[in-house]
Amino acid sequence: MTEVSATPLVSIGIPTHERVSTLGRALASAVAQTHTALEVIISDNSSHDGTEALCRAAAARDTRIRYIRQPSNRGSTTNFNELFEACRGDYVLMLADDDWLDRDYVAACLTTLCSEENVALVGGRPRYEREGSFVSDGVVHEHCQRDPEARVRDYLASVDDNGIFYGLMPRAVLEQARPLPNVLGNDWLHVARIACQGRIRMLEDVRIHRELGGTSANVGSILLAFGRPGWEARLPQLVIAWELLRDIGWAHPVYARLGRRRRLALGLAAAAASIRWRALAWHLVTPSVAPLARRPRGRPIWNLYECITRALGAGRRA
Repeated sequence: MTEVSATPLVSIGIPTHERVSTLGRALASAVAQTHTALEVIISDNSSHDGTEALCRAAAARDTRIRYIRQPSNRGSTTNFNELFEACRGDYVLMLADDDWLDRDYVAACLTTLCSEENVALVGGRPRYEREGSFVSDGVVHEHCQRDPEARVRDYLASVDDNGIFYGLMPRAVLEQARPLPNVLGNDWLHVARIACQGRIRMLEDVRIHRELGGTSANVGSILLAFGRPGWEARLPQLVIAWELLRDIGWAHPVYARLGRRRRLALGLAAAAASIRWRALAWHLVTPSVAPLARRPRGRPIWNLYECITRALGAGRRA
């Protein structure tokens, strides 16, 4: 059996539900890290697909692995918050159950966190794949302004895919950013809270490999997983903008240090920066145009619409 040995201890949290086919790969990449002072915590939302057997067998082989089985499927947001609570390491990162890490991912991120000043979050460059084939590289997140308000605005102006959510951070930073809210765009709110605390860095020489699909495949699947009303799928940009305004402007305590006026001004600026107008138009128009795809005479119009939106990049998640 492998024992936790040296410090600093790093916690890797893996939330899962009915993903036994990909969980093994994620877990293997976690325990294979060159930084061996790890605890790997799996929080299982009451899976019935063999996940429990896989995790208990892995925990028996390696005492760094801890398996938590929830009594019922409590939703993905609650599962993340359970992991935030369970992590005991000096540093923490989350890993999706269908993603996997380069072997030196933790070591590289930890080196940067420990060697550079005022860094709150470090991640490797995301590499998006589908069924073993490369699709695209993720957005580079480098938000190193000295002013916390500038970092938050810069992050929200550039976020598209949000692979930096799976970066490594000191546990003290996570404590200040908790809890993850059960709202559309909750990962954006989470990273914005971290940006308020310190600089965000992204490393080019290590990768987190992200499998396209799953819960985050589209806005509809996200809302279903969160138990949110379906109408939000028509206006996701405005829903996220409102949640950012609320979170930054008055709701979350991490921004209290800015004072009432500055945080409200930042909330307004952040909400405006987060809106992708092309994507908003796509979500508003597409449900009305989509029925054309089912009509013989409307099919050419639908095909043309799809070509235009792909060319404009309008159909992204946010």
